[in-house]
Amino acid sequence: MKLDRTYVLAYWVTFTTYIIAFVVMMLTIGYDYNSSLSNVWLKRGGLVIMLFGWFIWYIGRKKLGHDSIDIDPLGELARILLHPKQKYIRTPQKKVIDTGIYKITKHPQYWGTVLFYIGIAIALECLPGLIAAIIIVLPAHIWRAKVEEKMMLKNFGEKYRAYMEKVKI
Repeated sequence: MKLDRTYVLAYWVTFTTYIIAFVVMMLTIGYDYNSSLSNVWLKRGGLVIMLFGWFIWYIGRKKLGHDSIDIDPLGELARILLHPKQKYIRTPQKKVIDTGIYKITKHPQYWGTVLFYIGIAIALECLPGLIAAIIIVLPAHIWRAKVEEKMMLKNFGEKYRAYMEKVKI
């Protein structure tokens, strides 16, 4: 599967939102304006949301296996540093994955990541981090999902269109 430029841009935009949200959380933890999140049950709920988000991400990633169209800069960097003579060969995605968690959502990794950032912000009592997760990370993932769906339609045509009609989220 050929990755188009918009998809690559969407990947890097979402990757950048992770860094921004993390930096916002690290710079703003412990200030008085976070007191509205200072409740032990709210923190525990944030931890549950964070773990649930990670679990959703993991199930989606596991189900895709080698069929993932993701770009992994850290994996590529590790490959270059640890195995510089080994060539990276991307095998094209051969089919639309529509089983397992993909019966429920088209983008479990994206929604899992968003839940992870929302949950960690709540668990760390970080109101600016929660705001960053909602107004930066979430919209970037919604945009990336739309970009990916256009690319998948281009590559799989009617098969992906039928899948989109069955699975709305």
